[in-house]
Amino acid sequence: MKAMIVDDEKHVREGLRLLAEWERFGIKTVLEAEDGEEAMQVIAKEHPQIIFTDMRMPKKDGVALMKWLYTSNWKAKTIVVSGYDDFRYLKETITYQGFDYLLKPINPTELNETLQRAVSAWNEQYGDDLQTFIDESNYQKEPSTVHTIADYLRKNYKQELKLQDIADRFYLSREYISRRFKQEYHQTITDFITSIRMEKAKELLRNPDLKVYEIADAVGYPNDKYFAKLFKKQEA
Repeated sequence: MKAMIVDDEKHVREGLRLLAEWERFGIKTVLEAEDGEEAMQVIAKEHPQIIFTDMRMPKKDGVALMKWLYTSNWKAKTIVVSGYDDFRYLKETITYQGFDYLLKPINPTELNETLQRAVSAWNEQYGDDLQTFIDESNYQKEPSTVHTIADYLRKNYKQELKLQDIADRFYLSREYISRRFKQEYHQTITDFITSIRMEKAKELLRNPDLKVYEIADAVGYPNDKYFAKLFKKQEA
């Protein structure tokens, strides 16, 4: 996660850098800009998730920056840090959906509490979108991912196959795998595994020497009664 400090006063930027517990909240990179104009350029390139901005700055001020973020629909949480307890600035913060308004001099406790809330809010609001984007990117890079998963299931149908284990193995989310699998095969992963097991069971049933419990165990069902019930349901 990235954060950004926008303020024309160097000592304020340095102060925020020192006071905020960045790593505690998962922020690895802290960017800086001296005014709104420079901030827009950096934001467009770096895409920070958390932005601290002053209100009164040369060139483009904090209001202009917030308006730009709002109209451009940037997925960021903006925290105003101002030396002015001015209702107009507070109103602009609300209008352009700023996350909070802090007054200088900065109180370290208040700063970190606000930062924590902003990070949590960003994760709740955009975390799912981010995971979907990552998953979609992985899928585009490897179009056969779902087919690879299906092949894996065909080869390992005898094992206890949990969706979370499959997700971990292929570095994708459970929700994404479930959705893609259903789109591709028109059935859930559980139903897919069951159908494979039942087909294998039919093959084994041709052998008159095998007992039901032996067939059940061979296709991944330690409980032969459950297997028999499932088999009858599939054949109904």
